[in-house]
Amino acid sequence: MTMNIYRNRLSYDFDSQGNTIDAMVGFNGLNDQGETTTATIKVTQDMLGEGKTFDDVSSKDITELAKKKWMGYIQPESTSTQQ
Repeated sequence: MTMNIYRNRLSYDFDSQGNTIDAMVGFNGLNDQGETTTATIKVTQDMLGEGKTFDDVSSKDITELAKKKWMGYIQPESTSTQQ
């Protein structure tokens, strides 16, 4: 069974000088069993890489960073404990 995930939102937050400080990426998912999932993930400046700003990366790059962060939440390291 596969969940089809797609981006449904991308928004940016700016500081008082108009510089982009982070991006919020929204995702929706649906599988053939009618199950759904949603997430909103924040991409921050430090996730972009050394010396890069939001002006240096595409919306596709931002989406991929958000997906990677989200997958880290739902596929934790084997040493973590569930509560």
